[in-house]
Amino acid sequence: MLPAAEGIDYQLIRSRRRTISVEVDHGSNVVVRAPSWVSASEIQRFVSDRAEWIVGKVAEAHARRTMIPKRTADNQVYLRGSLLSWGWQDADILLPGSILPHQAEAWLATWQRRQAEQVFSSMIHEYLPLLGVPALRYNGLRLRKMRRRWGSCTRTGMITLNEHLVRTPDICIRGVVVHELCHLVHLNHGSGFRTLVADIFPDHRLSDTLLSGWNTIIDY
Repeated sequence: MLPAAEGIDYQLIRSRRRTISVEVDHGSNVVVRAPSWVSASEIQRFVSDRAEWIVGKVAEAHARRTMIPKRTADNQVYLRGSLLSWGWQDADILLPGSILPHQAEAWLATWQRRQAEQVFSSMIHEYLPLLGVPALRYNGLRLRKMRRRWGSCTRTGMITLNEHLVRTPDICIRGVVVHELCHLVHLNHGSGFRTLVADIFPDHRLSDTLLSGWNTIIDY
């Protein structure tokens, strides 16, 4: 990390790009990307000129992370925004007595996938009627574990959702479900798509903001 004006530390990544940019990732880290030929002093000025914006974005990222319940024990899993304990007794999720300790992780993974299938399918069929005729293009749901995407929709109408999405609050799940369903009508992110998303799910901006914070727990 490099120290910058206004007390901002940032990671500098140089490449053959043509302009300087700055971003704040989900972990509140500031990343500056710059052409290989730009001087350090020019980069410092660039960061300093945008200090107020950067500080605001860092605060937003930090606030989103602090809204996520933190695991305090190994026998805890996330489900729909809540932190649940698991075990053979006195737990939110009761494991069958036939499951041995070394089998618990595999059992929980299967259990969580079943929860995801039920929740995702229910929400999809809740919103499908709002699409009208284009809803007929829906060709099924597929679950995958993905690191960089929450969902996708193909031209054939197949919707894929990240299995990890079930760990996030319902408002986040609904936001992703509606986003992908709207691709049955508009296979792009143009104005028509954005208007449709807003009409069907007015809280989509809040959903996106909260979801960005939950990226920090995707590898749990």
